[in-house]
Amino acid sequence: MQTILIAIIATPFVGALATLFLSPRWAGRIALLPPALVLALAIPRWPAAATGETNIVTIPWFPSAGMTANLRLDHLGAFFVLLIAGVGLGIVQYSRAYLGKKATPRFWAALLAFMGAMLGLVLSDSLLLLFVFWELTTLASFLLIGMDGQSPEARAGAIRAFLVTGAGGLSLLAGTLVLGQIAGTYDLSSMPARAERILASPARDVALLLMLGGAFAKSAQVPFHFWLPGAMAAPAPVSAYLHSATMVKAGIFLIGRLSPIFGASPAFQPLLLTVGLTTFLVGGWDAVRAWDLKKLLAHSTVANLGVLTALYGVSPPAEVHGGIVRGELLAITNHALYKSALFLLVGWMEKVSGTRDLSILREERWFQREPVAGVLIGIGAISMGGFPFLLGFMSKEVFLEALLEARFPGVVAAVAAAVVGGAMAVVYALKLCVSTFWGPKLPPDSRGYRRASLSRWLLVVPAVFLLPHVIGGIAPGWFIGSVLEPGTHWPAWIAVWHHIDGIFLLSVSTLALGVGGYLLWRRYAEVPSQPETQIAFDRLASTVLGASSWFTRAAQAGGHPRYLVVMLVFAAAAAAAAMRGGSPPPRPGAEAWSVDLAAASLPAAIVAAGAVLAVLMQDRVSKVVLMAAAGYGLAVFYVLFRAPDLVLTQILVETISLLLLLLVFQRLPRLGADERSRGQRAMHGLFAAALGLGIAILAWASGIHPAARPAGAEQLALSLPEAKGRNVVNVILVDFRGADTLGEITVLAIAAIGVVALRVGRARREGA
Repeated sequence: MQTILIAIIATPFVGALATLFLSPRWAGRIALLPPALVLALAIPRWPAAATGETNIVTIPWFPSAGMTANLRLDHLGAFFVLLIAGVGLGIVQYSRAYLGKKATPRFWAALLAFMGAMLGLVLSDSLLLLFVFWELTTLASFLLIGMDGQSPEARAGAIRAFLVTGAGGLSLLAGTLVLGQIAGTYDLSSMPARAERILASPARDVALLLMLGGAFAKSAQVPFHFWLPGAMAAPAPVSAYLHSATMVKAGIFLIGRLSPIFGASPAFQPLLLTVGLTTFLVGGWDAVRAWDLKKLLAHSTVANLGVLTALYGVSPPAEVHGGIVRGELLAITNHALYKSALFLLVGWMEKVSGTRDLSILREERWFQREPVAGVLIGIGAISMGGFPFLLGFMSKEVFLEALLEARFPGVVAAVAAAVVGGAMAVVYALKLCVSTFWGPKLPPDSRGYRRASLSRWLLVVPAVFLLPHVIGGIAPGWFIGSVLEPGTHWPAWIAVWHHIDGIFLLSVSTLALGVGGYLLWRRYAEVPSQPETQIAFDRLASTVLGASSWFTRAAQAGGHPRYLVVMLVFAAAAAAAAMRGGSPPPRPGAEAWSVDLAAASLPAAIVAAGAVLAVLMQDRVSKVVLMAAAGYGLAVFYVLFRAPDLVLTQILVETISLLLLLLVFQRLPRLGADERSRGQRAMHGLFAAALGLGIAILAWASGIHPAARPAGAEQLALSLPEAKGRNVVNVILVDFRGADTLGEITVLAIAAIGVVALRVGRARREGA
């Protein structure tokens, strides 16, 4: 099982890497293989996972810190794997026909990397590993949304999405760390057994709010919903995949994983229900007001994500099994399939008609020219509106049933909100299918592509996505009870009204209000002039970008002194804060140093003289030599403290540095007169004196303050048995601090590559 799960995650990443080295034509063909292979690996595991079998693969990461990279395949995870790979396969095929030359190898690499990140996210049992893939989806979506770098709308949408989902990722990380410390583990499968311990902790609500903040930002819940409509600047297949079927469902998936842990918390269900229903209403209202077909679908996506969130909020904890509540997989399947198909169809209609503007399309009878597209959009739209005989109707019925069976204060208000939101869904569903295809005039021939120039795949793929809606409407009991949620009883009559009850009355009321609302819209609607709810949040995003630009200019305005001041001030402040919070040091004395202070006066004088003269000298070579003298004086201190290894290291470093700097400075011009003003020099001198004094106090305090847990004895004890070395200093540098040394080597290598790149670029410019 470990090999299979790792292969499912790794396959898209391998495909992403391969497409970068292929021609655009072959890259598109190869891009079909990863989702197909993932489906081939996952489909045989679905029957066992759907009936409750859970497979956990243990992968140690940092065992000493309690960190793992465990993977888990259960009902919820297997469902999302099939959804991501199945929809992804259709999206790849559609993109090949729709994007044409715009489908570059970089596009395929970003799309497949996003697919791999989503698969890793839903298969992660470790919260830390889940966070890693969570952030990878943010980065990949940023690249895909902003694929058209020449479009200001695409750039703005990508930045907005990155800011909101990135901030949500930071919230998720903070919540993960808090929850891990409370539970004593970061493994999601181990946390339900420790739910009582988690809920008894005072930090329970902090962890809950932080993690739900990440989920709400990813799934575009109020007040973080504003990023999703702007992200629709991406091409139609990208919008269909990221913002309908997969990425926005990541927050819903996380809520499902958290339900067995926080389900009994007093704040969990009320918060989910309130945020979900509010999002349902706000998104529905914005969709009713939208005149751009793509924005209509975007706002309706926000509304439907609110329903998915509210469904967890209205279901009692006892009904949550494996992170799934009754009807949740039905609702996710319903929304992912019809919304993906509608996005693809709207992209097709834009090519055919030359516009997405309803103020133009509602005057034109496109059904007469494109009946097949009209039927397909009609199926998707009426499923979105919750009309009978399709999956959308059953999803709506399940939600209403859950509300009517719930027992909580405010249930009447919740039911009323659901009815109003459902009525708005009928309005924008009728706007989409009726107003696009049944206008009074024949469409002109002067706009859009010729029908014959479009690939047949542009209608075949959405038709395949809509097929389960029709099958589920014809045989609902079999489709839901045998395919989606095996072992769960679903009556065959759920697709039609079997008798008059509360759900029947609510459904009739919803449809009647929706049809009436659509007729009013047809008669009185005008293109809205007032700003949408998104505008205020766009201004907030602009303010954040402006503030970050100002801070960048202030901290990195150019010039070595400014950079040194910023870095050293923060370092000194951190050290001062640490000293302030510690216990007061003992009175200093010679015995604390175990060294003859009189003998130490000579190297101290050398170090001080070298530092002072290096500041006063105006010549670069003199400055370098005096700094080296200060370094050699420091080596004498190591001799006094009987540290021969450090003496040798210090001498070698100072000698090599001196030689290298002298060779470099031979090619630099001589230093000119100091162009700083008297005030600048005084300010720099003040900073230097303050920082020097702070570092001196820190060094003195470190030397005389007894360590709470001295590490020397432990390092000596571990040197030979753990690292097979008797020289503890070498062992610390090579083995115990090996990662740190590797980091230093990496920094030097990157700096060297940067220097070479700059020199090559300069040579090319001079040659040109």
